[in-house]
Amino acid sequence: MEKKIFTTFEVSQYCSADLSTVINWIDQGKLLAYKTPGGHRRVKKEDLIHFIKEYQMPMPPDLVKREKRKILIADDDRAVVDFVMRALKKSKKKCELDSAFDGFEAGRKLVTFEPDLVILDLMLPGIDGFRVCKNIRMGKETRHIKVLAITGFDSPENRRKILSSGANDYLAKPLEVSDLLQRVEKLLP
Repeated sequence: MEKKIFTTFEVSQYCSADLSTVINWIDQGKLLAYKTPGGHRRVKKEDLIHFIKEYQMPMPPDLVKREKRKILIADDDRAVVDFVMRALKKSKKKCELDSAFDGFEAGRKLVTFEPDLVILDLMLPGIDGFRVCKNIRMGKETRHIKVLAITGFDSPENRRKILSSGANDYLAKPLEVSDLLQRVEKLLP
């Protein structure tokens, strides 16, 4: 169920602000809130979103639900990228797609494209998929992103290493359309 009411503590977490600062915003009328019968301040979701936009603060990705999910395909093999894009376009899932062909480009697009899911090849040039995955998990703005690791070098060691780097799931190449779509559906229900 979608959260519609927030405590001042939750607002402080979303805005990366001290709790006393949030209370001051409310007291100054900058952030709309109401009080419970017990005297606790509560903020409606729409009021929090309006406040964040009005003061041009970074919008937490999990606060706004997008109509279309965004998927980034990061693989240096253009044939794999084309295959994955065609498969996803044929699926019933409404999604916006983008691609990256090396680890540096993938890292940049994590910020500019803001994907919900990254289909990530392990053996990317520049920065490999293991490092990209670790960077996703370490970033405050990116740690929510789901990662489906893919590789042509399937081994128990690679599987263990990428899952311990933070990947949510793993597929070996050659990819099967049904397996790919099933994993995407599981990660982005």
